[in-house]
Order: sequence, then structure tokens, then C-alpha cells
Amino acid sequence: MVRALRIIGETGSVSEAARALGISQPAVSKGIAQLEKRFGLDLLIRGARPLGLTEEGQALAVFARQADLLQDKALRHLQDVRRDKIGTVRLGSFGSSASFHILPRLLGAFGRKFPCIDVEILEFPDADLETVLRSGGVDAAILADPHKEDLDIFPLVSDELVALVQDDHPLAVRSTVRAEDLCRDPFILTKGGSAPLVEKWFAAAGQTPKVAHTILQVNSILALVNAGLGVSIIAKLALPSEPAGVKVLPLTPTAPRSIILARIDKASRSRAAQTFWQFCESTGP
Repeated sequence: MVRALRIIGETGSVSEAARALGISQPAVSKGIAQLEKRFGLDLLIRGARPLGLTEEGQALAVFARQADLLQDKALRHLQDVRRDKIGTVRLGSFGSSASFHILPRLLGAFGRKFPCIDVEILEFPDADLETVLRSGGVDAAILADPHKEDLDIFPLVSDELVALVQDDHPLAVRSTVRAEDLCRDPFILTKGGSAPLVEKWFAAAGQTPKVAHTILQVNSILALVNAGLGVSIIAKLALPSEPAGVKVLPLTPTAPRSIILARIDKASRSRAAQTFWQFCESTGP
């Protein structure tokens, strides 16, 4: 009946309030009488023409107006979400492989089609990102070769490990390098997500590199190789386009890895997150 008070305050008529609310005039009068009895206050100035509200009735009418405005705002928000006009996607990323080669193209295309949906990039160490995804910290994540039991997965791009040597290193003239070739120099081991794949590649060849440095940042690895302080192996997509002073060489045998977009299978998700996933599927890897 609080909404009825608002309408009576605007129109001065119980019948107008009943018509607007789709109920009978006696039901409106009875409802207001029950409110007055409950609080022991007069809400209507009876006998006045048009019908008016007491100070207390006006206060309730103001609250009713504010409630209606909030409801309208909430409904408009839901309409905007439904029409892909608003929303935020939390996208987890594992670092340079995604930053250099995947995210600029992907987010640029998505932003042009859905300019009002924000994509918030949350970067985590490779080892932590899958855990963050499973705990609901992000809506989707760009991962490399994840465990797949409970994940909905969409392939983005294929990647592979490559060797890094100084430009004037004897190996720089080779077309490919083997594990034993890289065990003669100090080795710079990445602390990124490709580290297990690097170790697995050496182990498969029965070789153990002479690890002199263990480095997280790709730029730091490149600087050490450029300075002649060792050789290294990292993921090809983690490299900037043309690393200065460093020769990039394919491995024999190759060590491929898959970069994928993942989300928790059958989990509840926002409209914006669903729209982002469908866009990625429609544009293809």
C-alpha cells in the first residue's frame, strides 16, 4: 500500500491509485487503513478534495518513489546485460606468451564487437592460474597444457619450445639444436610455466643441463643470453618479435605445447562471461 500512497499524493484520488495498481478501490482503502492502525498514525488527510497526504504519508510516498526508481534502474541494468550492453569478464592470463601474441588480437576484436563489456586481465604465475580458475577467481583463463578433467576447453594457438643462444655462439649457424648441444654451456632455466616441459625434454634425451641461473622474466633471460652468460630454452610465443643479439633455434625433437582458453565445465557464469566465450568459439583459434 506504500505505492498507493505515492499515487494518491500525485493524483489526489484513491480510485486512480486502485486503477494504477490493478486492484479494487476498497482494497486500497482497506490497505491504507491497516497501515494507519499498525503504526498508529494518520496517513491521509480525509475530507480534503483532492485527497491529500499527512506529513507521515508524504514521507512514505517519498520512500515508495525511491523504491520504484531503484527497481526501474535494476530492470534497465538487467536489460542492458541481456543485450550485451554492460558487464565485466575476469580473464586470467599466465604472462608473456599471452601478452605478446594472444591478448592484443583477441581483446581488440572482442572490444570492437562488444564495446560496453569490460575484460579485466588478471595475471598469475603459471603454476597458480589453474588453481585460481578452479576456485572461481576468474571466469576463464588462458592456460598451457592444463589438466582437463573438469575444464571446458577451447584451443587458441599452438606453441613450441625454442633454444636461445648468443648471435655469435657456435650453435647460431645451426638449423636445429639437440639436448646434448645445449649441455656444454651454462644453462639459464626459465621459472615460467614451460619449465616442466623443458626439464621433460632434456630427460627424454637422457641429458641434464648445467643450470647456472633460474630466471622468471623473459627479458632477463634474453639479456643474459645476449651477454654470453649461457643458453636457454623458452616458449616461442613468450618471445618479443625480434630479440636483439639472440639467435632463436628450433629443437630436435620438437617440444610442442597447446595454449587454450579454459573455464570450469557446467559452472554458473555471468552473461558477459558467456558472451566472451561464445565470441572466442565463433572467431576460431
